Amino acid sequence: MKSIVRILAVASAVLAFGAGADELDDLLSDSGGSADTAEAASGDESSEGESSEGESAEGESAEGESAEGEGEGEGEDIVPAKKSKAKHFFLLPYCRELDGVGEVCLPGRSEWVPIEEGKYYPLGTTYRTIGPESRLRIVFGNESEVIVRGDSSFGTRMQGVGEKSRALNLISGTILVKLPKNLPESLFTVNAPGFSAYNPAGESRYTYRTTVDGDEAVVRCVTQSLSIKGRHFDIVGMRAANEVRIRTSQDLLFTALYGSRGDVPVRLDQGRVLVKDYGTGASHVEDKTLDWKLSPKTAVRIHRSMPALGEKMSVTAMTFDAAGELKNRCAFTEKTVEVNSGELGPTSKKDREALAKRAADMAEATETEGVAAETTESEAAEEGGSSEEAPAAADSGEDLF
Repeated sequence: MKSIVRILAVASAVLAFGAGADELDDLLSDSGGSADTAEAASGDESSEGESSEGESAEGESAEGESAEGEGEGEGEDIVPAKKSKAKHFFLLPYCRELDGVGEVCLPGRSEWVPIEEGKYYPLGTTYRTIGPESRLRIVFGNESEVIVRGDSSFGTRMQGVGEKSRALNLISGTILVKLPKNLPESLFTVNAPGFSAYNPAGESRYTYRTTVDGDEAVVRCVTQSLSIKGRHFDIVGMRAANEVRIRTSQDLLFTALYGSRGDVPVRLDQGRVLVKDYGTGASHVEDKTLDWKLSPKTAVRIHRSMPALGEKMSVTAMTFDAAGELKNRCAFTEKTVEVNSGELGPTSKKDREALAKRAADMAEATETEGVAAETTESEAAEEGGSSEEAPAAADSGEDLF
């Protein structure tokens, strides 16, 4: 009972002076531990004995005594040590540093107001800097922050207070994200209309701009690792100094991936196929993929189309080498086994020329054979005609007479 009274007193004092986001986190953590203690104390005295055993374990091992000191703590409130929980992000992000001109647009509002250093902002806020000399630093945790320079803008995802993950939405300019090297998976994402960068660790940089027919993003993994996922493609495990460029049409029906720095592994969807097990004779459906190495000057192009009837999208995925020659091509319909072309093979310029030459040679050979056959038939007809003329005349004579 005493511990509960102390909690209420501390909470009232902190709220009276205005607590920051980190202080509120500590308060919530402390109150949770104290509430558990109060519940344990109101249950039975045996739990108090177990707690005192845990606290005096080191003293007993040093002095060689048994657990007889268990009853020494009776009649007193026993507060167990607070469990240390890894806290990767603050309750709310706040502005730690601003040079130049910076503005924010709070969630639910349309007007922009100046950014204030040291102030916490709710999730769902949009930030921007104006002017080439401007620089803004927004802190999300002890080792997590976002830095923007020049004419740049980004927003945070609106979410519940208890959600542990965080997400950014790219709007314009260059955004530098710094995160812990050992950040657990699925805790931070950077989103754009055509893709999402997930599981980032270390530093990553995003240069984003809108175009006449869509948008373009240059994603660079500065340190550690980074992955990018979009519709029908997945870039798994970008490493330090790797960089890719992503073009997306406004209607999201076209995506192009261009290699910029390093060799980046890309996994492309190739639809569903029916695989038969010749040992058992049974068949099952599998999602087929193609692994492609996205190197500088190579590219991946994905075209999509919605049919007039139905909801399943038609997709064509192609890969191109550094010379611009087509290397892989596959056409399929999403989640449909019956419509899948499989690997169509390369149709580069050299291949097309070779195929055209082969077809011309075959046509010429066929034409030569046809002429030879016609000549043979005509010669045979001439030879046969001279020997058959006499019987024909005799027959005609017999008919007349």
